[in-house]
Amino acid sequence: MSIAPTVVLLPRLDATSAESTAQQAALQKVAAVLTPDIRVRGTGPVILEDPAVNVLAAIPAAGTDPVVLVGHGWGSMVALQIAATQGERVAALMLTTNARLQTIMVRSIFQGVLGLLPATLVPRLGGRPADVATLFDQVRPVDFKPLAERVRAPALVIVGERDVANRGPSAALAKSLQLGNLRVVPRAGPGWQAQQPQLIAEVLVDFLTDL
Repeated sequence: MSIAPTVVLLPRLDATSAESTAQQAALQKVAAVLTPDIRVRGTGPVILEDPAVNVLAAIPAAGTDPVVLVGHGWGSMVALQIAATQGERVAALMLTTNARLQTIMVRSIFQGVLGLLPATLVPRLGGRPADVATLFDQVRPVDFKPLAERVRAPALVIVGERDVANRGPSAALAKSLQLGNLRVVPRAGPGWQAQQPQLIAEVLVDFLTDL
């Protein structure tokens, strides 16, 4: 089965090559897939505009515009940046958040404070680029709401039924998107995207068929 238009796969920050390849292979069974490079490089400021530019530059090569953005973690933030600023180039979005369960015992005061601030303000407190990138990768409401509220394309946020850490962030993201919906994947737990990449393709087909 083939769906249109082209899918742009945007992985989370710590995704392995094997994980991304498996997701790409699963998606290629239902659509043409682009995998632009959105890795964080260097020690300079971490801004979403840089990887967004790389993605937008790769789209014309596929010969199709607009595209469907499939983002995980950091990739979801990049997808929101593109959809909020170049909405005419986005047909739809399918996103997952990447929150992590952390207890108070293992969180330092500094990290706790960072968790309450937009990632863009963290460098002013002496935060390293790695801190900024990690915060963006968690797809937190404090960061995504200003972008999500500007997105006009249909969007589906997916979360595993057993993924406790991402229930709240996923619901908040879906609610922030004007045409957002939340879908819970039955029996799926943390990291289900890596363990069951075929589910990503199946959910995407259902989502686009219903549009």
